[in-house]
Amino acid sequence: MALHRLSFRIRQTVIHARQYSVAVQSEVEPLAIFRTEEIDPACHTESHVGQYYTLPSAESRCLFIRGLARSYQQQMKTFNEACIMVRSPALEVISYLKNTDYSKPASRFLFYGPKGSGKTMSLCHTAHYCMRQGWLLLTVPDAHLWIKNCKELLPSSYNMSRFDQPVQATEWLRSFRNTSEPFLSKIKTKNRYVWTRREFTEEGSSLRELVDQGIRRFKSSTDVVGAVMKELRLQSGQPGSEFRLAVAVDGVNALWGRSTIKKLDKSPVDPEELSLVCNLRKLITDTWTGGAVITTLSQTGSVYTSKFDYLPQELLGETGFDNMDPFIPVLVTNYSQKEFESCHLYYMDRKWLQHPQSRTEEGKKELVFLSSRNASSFDRLYKMALFLPTPILLALFLTAEVTVSTGLTDCIARDFGHESVVCECNSTYCDSVGSLVLPPVGQYSTYLTSMAGSRLEPGQGQVQVNSSGTGLRLTINPNQKYQRIRGFGGAMTDAAAINILSLCAGAQDQLLRQYFSPEGIGYRVVRVPMGSCDFSTRLYTYADTPGDYNLDSFTLAPEDINMKIPLLQRAQVLSPQPLYLLASAWSAPAWMKTNSALIGKGSLNGKPGGKEHKTWAQYYIRFLEEYAKYNLTFWAVTTGNEPSAGQMTNYSFQALGFTPEEQRDWVALDLGPALHSWSHPQTHILILDDNRLLLPYWAKVVLSDIQAGRYIHGVAVHWYFDSFVPAEISLGVTHHLYPEYYLFGTEACAGWSGLDRGVKLGSWRRAEQYAHDILE
Repeated sequence: MALHRLSFRIRQTVIHARQYSVAVQSEVEPLAIFRTEEIDPACHTESHVGQYYTLPSAESRCLFIRGLARSYQQQMKTFNEACIMVRSPALEVISYLKNTDYSKPASRFLFYGPKGSGKTMSLCHTAHYCMRQGWLLLTVPDAHLWIKNCKELLPSSYNMSRFDQPVQATEWLRSFRNTSEPFLSKIKTKNRYVWTRREFTEEGSSLRELVDQGIRRFKSSTDVVGAVMKELRLQSGQPGSEFRLAVAVDGVNALWGRSTIKKLDKSPVDPEELSLVCNLRKLITDTWTGGAVITTLSQTGSVYTSKFDYLPQELLGETGFDNMDPFIPVLVTNYSQKEFESCHLYYMDRKWLQHPQSRTEEGKKELVFLSSRNASSFDRLYKMALFLPTPILLALFLTAEVTVSTGLTDCIARDFGHESVVCECNSTYCDSVGSLVLPPVGQYSTYLTSMAGSRLEPGQGQVQVNSSGTGLRLTINPNQKYQRIRGFGGAMTDAAAINILSLCAGAQDQLLRQYFSPEGIGYRVVRVPMGSCDFSTRLYTYADTPGDYNLDSFTLAPEDINMKIPLLQRAQVLSPQPLYLLASAWSAPAWMKTNSALIGKGSLNGKPGGKEHKTWAQYYIRFLEEYAKYNLTFWAVTTGNEPSAGQMTNYSFQALGFTPEEQRDWVALDLGPALHSWSHPQTHILILDDNRLLLPYWAKVVLSDIQAGRYIHGVAVHWYFDSFVPAEISLGVTHHLYPEYYLFGTEACAGWSGLDRGVKLGSWRRAEQYAHDILE
């Protein structure tokens, strides 16, 4: 318990800031200590142990995006690079792979070790070696998710004693398509597969056709995964085979563990009853040649076992051990002192450390003590500090008491005659909920805002196992999960920037602090218009010169350079984590459009694939490049604000019309390829960006297309006219049909309708509208 409390003390040493490199120049040795220029794992030796190497962006996308080490992807985005530390366990397996006789049955390797010691990253290092050697890489990240968090379970159409998992199967097929792209056209099927009375895959078809069948047809996806694994197992190492197969499974012990999935009668599903698990078990046997099986053991994947177990016989169990035997066990230990020093230097190089104590020898000793040089614990200490500010951590450490909030300041209420009050802020004072701390186990925290005038008043209570009392009851079901919340935020429009900058310097700082800092409401998402919108004082785009298909005249507007960009930079400094910037365009330049105007009914000239559509896609790239010059990187772009508006005659403000078919083809032929070939292909594409009443039809048209769907990550929705279509019919059906694409709210503006127009400070009815929209 004392160690747990002490861990809070060190969290103050880290926040996402960039201030360290100069201060330690006299204390640390040159960069070469923790980095190596050698990027080929085949050339790594013991002399490189403890050094980080940087993966080329194309290879890191293949290895990590929808692939292995999903939790590592956030660090990649934060640091804007993918680096792996060279460690001895991976070098050991690589040396075995260099000297293996591949005419013999596939060798099986098993990384094992204490929880958080770095087994997954050793697997990634080895997988990168295989990729560099031209192997076909088949990865299964987080195998425990196949037996724990099943979003949909269906009776198998192939074997009635088993169950299919179409969501997990579809996600895996997309990941496999990403990592094995060069092989999909070369490998031909040796069998004929019948999916329905009308659908089948002929013998001799490309593996790409087989994979696309599973992605396109949700109910066939599990069977397609089995067919893909069967084809690779049968063809690997055979005469005429053009590939060597590497099977990388993170958390292989989950395949023989206990499942948390329930049947309709509430009885547990045995992993052997899951078609995906059965097919993967066959693939990791030693009954095929021409490759290797590389796996890890994961405590996360071992449900109902001690968190301190890590030996193969403990996590695999008797059945799993017998099925894996023979295998080559490779122990992954916690960091050595050299590796710890290297990791510490790397975090400093990435400007991840700010607190002065973290730069001292005493601070490093404290980190070693708290983390035991465990890679995951070391990383977690930093991440936790991003969420809990220093004053609270010190209070927890010194007093061992839990406080609901610190720094709470009262609201100075003002009543403007609209049902409730607002709180007044000025250059010297603003009300604040203060810094937050999680309550003790078994208790909960509340924050009350009421029509009567309460504003985020804190409270605390005891969680009841059972309750027969009256009043509001909230029942928590931790087993029922939906999509993750990316964050909350707002739009940095021209109007927003004008209003913020109209305040005095002190009031500007207060406003931005209340929105973006830890002591405020913690906005994480900011929508940025590309050019003018209906919250602009004038009509403009970034390339208004007619016929400029090369976009030679492209330049950001004064509104961007003088207003929006400086404010976004200030917001990013205040935020403890990177902001998720989202770009949306209202209209293309008038000379690209059928109506030769920014407003009103009009769409792009020509057809998708034509020069106007390709120029419009490159317009997006130029926008992202220009903002990147100011160190502002965008998490996502939408395909355009409210495409339905551009199909309305006499529409009153900027719009660009698209039908769902046109949007589908533009993404498939122009925008998707443009972003994919750009230097930041991880930028997400969100379709629709319009009212949810257009769903699920719009999603069906766009997402059912394989070429378009491969580039798309989510569906952006607005809240207008929500009362016309219930959420379950629009959002619910869309999520059920396409669970691999997330739904994301991008616009909700009150005061736009003729019956309720304009600003109404303190409107309680509008507050309820926003709350209802978020909950729904």
